[in-house]
Amino acid sequence: MKEVSRGCSGERLSIAIGVFLLALAIAAAAPASSAAAERIITGESLVIRLTDRVYSESCDPCHGNIADTDNYDGTIYFEHGYHMLIQCSSCHSVFPHRPEGTIKPDMKLCFDCHGLYHGPMGSIASGECETCHIAPRDQLRPDFHIANWAQEPHVQPAEERLQTQCMMCHDRRSCTACHDELGIEWEPDVPYTYDSADGCLTCHGDPYLLRVSEGRLKSYQVTGIENSVHRDLTCQQCHADFTYEDRMDPSPLWRVNAGLACRECHMSPENFDEGRGLAMAAIVAEYDVSIHAQALRDRIAGRQQPGVQMGPLVEPPTCAGCHGGHYIRRLDTAQAREALHLAGYRMCGRCHQAEYDSYDDPYHGAVYKRGALDAPSCWDCHAAHAVLPNEDPLSLMSDANMPTTCGTQGCHYGSAEPFTAAAADLIHGKAQARAENPIQNALERVREWLP
Repeated sequence: MKEVSRGCSGERLSIAIGVFLLALAIAAAAPASSAAAERIITGESLVIRLTDRVYSESCDPCHGNIADTDNYDGTIYFEHGYHMLIQCSSCHSVFPHRPEGTIKPDMKLCFDCHGLYHGPMGSIASGECETCHIAPRDQLRPDFHIANWAQEPHVQPAEERLQTQCMMCHDRRSCTACHDELGIEWEPDVPYTYDSADGCLTCHGDPYLLRVSEGRLKSYQVTGIENSVHRDLTCQQCHADFTYEDRMDPSPLWRVNAGLACRECHMSPENFDEGRGLAMAAIVAEYDVSIHAQALRDRIAGRQQPGVQMGPLVEPPTCAGCHGGHYIRRLDTAQAREALHLAGYRMCGRCHQAEYDSYDDPYHGAVYKRGALDAPSCWDCHAAHAVLPNEDPLSLMSDANMPTTCGTQGCHYGSAEPFTAAAADLIHGKAQARAENPIQNALERVREWLP
């Protein structure tokens, strides 16, 4: 496609518009088919593919000054100039100029940004009706809205549309004021707040959403959700501080808040009813007394534990910090369980780099890193959730508990304290043991003498 770097003007503009309108007429008259969907509208210096992603380069030739394109028939206050830093494709997911007319974004797409509190950044843009709409609020009732809502059965539509439509314009007081007056108690299964579903992908689906962080270019594109166990969740269900209400969150760190949101779902009444909640409660209790929970409390307070690499690009030790979020899998297949077993670097090594690098003895770490499924992962020895310092008497790797930990079925079954006392230091001490071995040192010196 020929790149155009300047707008249409004069005779060239007439040619381009004439060919453009002719092509639109042909497209309108042509039978619907996959071939018709691929028609190319061309001019002497303009090529527009109707099925292409909408890049600014596709709009610039005729809309060099986007401030001149604001025409909404006096229904809303809108200027393209306010949105000039936003990708065209964020609002125009398809090429807007069609034979049947210009496709304009609907209000749901506007609410992907308007009214949204973007974590610690605060509100991106106002969500008040009067900010954009010229008509008074009482004249903006949508088609699906019943004329006299209070006098008509509305529980079912409210349950179906509460977060997707109702709360776009209303808040909790809109419902409770009437309910309190009539003495009605009703609590929905979801919070009284708007939820844009996957609206965050309007921006975070863009592969060019980049930012310089910690001296390097980092992508903020979200990928992997379609293959995740969480693919049916909405963004706000996990990112509770990226929502449409100003609220107090557990931490000023969005990674922490997202990482702890797992509890809300996995410890929900539904999970307890199905018997899974008790197991999750036990996991949470183990985590809360672990060294990871203490590290998280230190991170929130601005403290840092000595010897642990916890820069801003490393996930804090929350549920999602270890298990992941967008790409986390179910564990109901052998393939997924094997992938989890071999995820030692992603789950532990990113923070404990030195410990992971030194996990290289021939029978444990070296073969684990080569994909041996019978070699122990980090959590097979140090525990998964109840991780404690080795000096703690309750740690699986304390002197008292190490024989039991190493002596489990399938490992060093029946091993006793003398065995672990002699061998434990070799698991992460191969390099040091090699350096201190006199025979090895002699061999190294011989190799130096050889030609």
